Amino acid sequence: MCFKGSNVQGLQTVATFDPIKDEFIIDTPNDGAIKWWIGNAAVHGKFATVFAKLILPTHDSKGVSDMGVHAFIVPIRDLKTHQTLPGIEIHDCGHKIGLNGVDNGALRFHSVRIPRDNLLNRFGDVCRDGKYTSSLPTINKRFAATLGELVGGRVSLAYSSVGVLKISVTIAVRYSLLRQQFGPSRQPEVSILDYQSHQHKLMPMLASTYAFHFATLYLVEKYSEMKKTHNEQLVGEVHALSAGLKSYVTSYTAKSLSICREACGGHGYAAVNRFGTLRNDHDIFQTFEGDNTVLLQQVAGDLLKQYKDKFQGGTLSVTWNYLRASMNTYLSQPNPVTAHWERADHLRDPKFQLDAFRYRTSRLLQSVAARLRKHSKTLGSFGAWNRCLNHLLTLAESHVESVILAKFIEAVHNCPDASSQAALKLVCDLYALDRIWKDIGTYRNVDYVAPNKAKAIHKLTEYLCFQVRNIAGELIDAFDLPPYVTRAPIAMQSEAYAQYTQYVGF
Repeated sequence: MCFKGSNVQGLQTVATFDPIKDEFIIDTPNDGAIKWWIGNAAVHGKFATVFAKLILPTHDSKGVSDMGVHAFIVPIRDLKTHQTLPGIEIHDCGHKIGLNGVDNGALRFHSVRIPRDNLLNRFGDVCRDGKYTSSLPTINKRFAATLGELVGGRVSLAYSSVGVLKISVTIAVRYSLLRQQFGPSRQPEVSILDYQSHQHKLMPMLASTYAFHFATLYLVEKYSEMKKTHNEQLVGEVHALSAGLKSYVTSYTAKSLSICREACGGHGYAAVNRFGTLRNDHDIFQTFEGDNTVLLQQVAGDLLKQYKDKFQGGTLSVTWNYLRASMNTYLSQPNPVTAHWERADHLRDPKFQLDAFRYRTSRLLQSVAARLRKHSKTLGSFGAWNRCLNHLLTLAESHVESVILAKFIEAVHNCPDASSQAALKLVCDLYALDRIWKDIGTYRNVDYVAPNKAKAIHKLTEYLCFQVRNIAGELIDAFDLPPYVTRAPIAMQSEAYAQYTQYVGF
């Protein structure tokens, strides 16, 4: 797949139609248009799906017409000799931080001719006489439809990133249960996971792993439904949801890998215990299939569109229903009575937790919409967006967290086994209250949470960390990761030290 760069709609590679020979001419106009990091291009690839601007000849004064970005199948190597074809220039991108089992190459095209039939024409086609036809009326709609077919990559990355997080948390928690350091005088040493500081590092992360598991399962289900039905509204919803979850989950996992390595001390630094490989191989998840910062802006943009549609009487997608149903409630003044409630049963009530998440999102959405209107008058739309960019990214992350919590609460509710449901409820409460506490300043600034309630949230979060620690081993075992997947000696469920020392050579 060849279109590297965040501004896909502004890519410079061109595919010019030659009506005399009934061919497209693919050309890379300058060094800035070279397509980098193309998977399997450097050594093995025979064909590439190349995204390029479709240029058609016209009979007016302009001479040509730009029809927007389209996809073309371009042969790059001879099928028999494996030699690079004429006009194709390929270079290996070199040794990488990770994933060196994949050969990534850079491609440049020098007037490469391909048959007209090599245009992937689901959303737009060129007839023999050069006439363009499409069921979609504008360049923007065709562009959106074309990129919509690439959503599957983001879905798989979000889901795969959760898999990496499960492995990392499994290694760190199992080692932390095994490793003992210090303790009360004249008594056995205690597990390092008994220390509050260690619980604070790993237990909210374990809770987040469960939360991401259910959220990405939901994403996969929605994606499968989208592929079956091709429902236009569902396509838009999955596009935004996959962008948000891919960005949020991969960024979280990248940070967590370093925390897990640190939590395992010196043994975490040993290559055999895998944190280095996991971190290096996963790091690029934050970039490919869409840079995370760019993807969050897509989520923010979609939220603003939904916000506008809500006040114009439009239909909102399912994931955004809370904006339609409760925007007025969330934007009203916080209740001064409930702002002081600090009982554990109230703080552990899913309604309070989800309302808090959604209140924050709705406040951010309303305030950034007002700021954009204000700044666009003097800075223009691009300048206003840039002025509010950090606000927009915070809005997108807040919305993603609201979706994640909603799916977690739903999973707890639907759990058929009472014992498992109780454990999941404990983990879900920790996820929700830890997220609220980490952004407690936002809730305090608008008096959504009074000082006594904030203190109670902090105290309960620490208690929940302790409670989750007591079942951490069982929660990790529930991931059901076989030893050949974790492959870290310090994460073995039995005789971990024996296997590690044997590996070292004792």
